[in-house]
Amino acid sequence: MIKRLKIISWVLFILGLFYVALPGPSSINDFPALTPSVKSTLEGDTIQNPNIAAYYSDYRRDFITWFYKNKFAGMHIFSLIFPPVTINHPPERAYQYIRDQQESTFLEEYVYPLRYSFYVNGFEPFIENKTYNRPSNFQGNHIIIRDKTSGEEKYYDSKTTLRFYPTGLFSRVLVYVLIWLSGISLFRLYKEAFISERQI
Repeated sequence: MIKRLKIISWVLFILGLFYVALPGPSSINDFPALTPSVKSTLEGDTIQNPNIAAYYSDYRRDFITWFYKNKFAGMHIFSLIFPPVTINHPPERAYQYIRDQQESTFLEEYVYPLRYSFYVNGFEPFIENKTYNRPSNFQGNHIIIRDKTSGEEKYYDSKTTLRFYPTGLFSRVLVYVLIWLSGISLFRLYKEAFISERQI
């Protein structure tokens, strides 16, 4: 019984080590843009924050989240076994996870535990106006961007902001090994306490 338990533990350890050691995306540049879309050149969406990118488009939440969740999952071979964990955050948390003063009507996080997190934030003026019962019109329900070349105003239904939090291979493996060592130590302490209690 003990021998079988050790074999199972070693198999699980090696599989888990393989999971945390596999390569994956390393920066926000590994994630494709929505097509068609226009990339934001605002400082807050580019140079001020690492691993962030933003795009103006006419897509809505359903497509945006479907698109990026599938792209994120497709970067990992183990996505064939299990998809990333999806966490639906309140839009008010966008300033914490994306950047300060981030406009948001939805915020989703895709996570592979012990690896990294990928956030997809969306801002849809139409949804915000509807949520807060604000009077709106065509202009108020769209994001207006002026083309730098032609000076023409363009209207978009939404702005998608992506934020990626990568982790290094060494840190992933270290945390994983420490979790196992902690688990083994706790198991041994429990075993010793159980044996001592039975001997009393």
